[in-house]
Amino acid sequence: MQDFTLTIDKKKTLKVLGYLLCMTAFYILSTARGILSNIHFATVNVMPFLVAAIAFYDGPYMGGCMGVYGGMLLSLSSNTIEGAEALILACFGILCGTVGVLFMRRFLLSILCCGAVFLAVRGAVSAIYYSLFHAIPFAGIFIGYLRILAISFLPGVLGYFLVKKIHRHTSEVEY
Repeated sequence: MQDFTLTIDKKKTLKVLGYLLCMTAFYILSTARGILSNIHFATVNVMPFLVAAIAFYDGPYMGGCMGVYGGMLLSLSSNTIEGAEALILACFGILCGTVGVLFMRRFLLSILCCGAVFLAVRGAVSAIYYSLFHAIPFAGIFIGYLRILAISFLPGVLGYFLVKKIHRHTSEVEY
C-alpha cells in the first residue's frame, strides 16, 4: 500500500521563501520613496538580474516561477498591461535557465550580461513603440533605459550574491 501523503522538503521550501523574500525586499527598496526610487530620473530595476541568477542556479522551472512573481511585483508600479511584465519575465527566466543549464556557467558576468541584454532589448522595444505611436524621439527613451541599466548593475551584483548564498545554504550539494 502506497502512502500518498504530502511530503514537504524543508530545504526547498526555505529556498523558495528566501528567493521570494529577496525579490520582495529589492522591489520595496527600489520603489520606496527616497531610497533608490529616482536616481537621475531613472528607477532601479533589479528583477531581471535576480530572475537570471535564480534561473542559472535552479533551472528553467524555478526561473520561470520567480519570473512570474517578479513580473507581478513590477506590474504594481508599471503602466503596462496587467500580466505583461509577469509573462515577459517568466519567458526570460525560462530562457536563462535553459541557456544556463546547457551552455553557460554560474558566473557573475554571465548573469549580469543576461540582465543587461534583457534591459537593453526592453528599452529598444519601448523606444520603438513610443517613437512610432506617441511621436517621442527614439534616442530619449533608449537613453533613459540605458540609465536604468547603469544604475541597476550594483544592486544586480548584490542580488546575485544573495541568490548565491541562499542557494548554497539550501542546496543538497556540498560546495
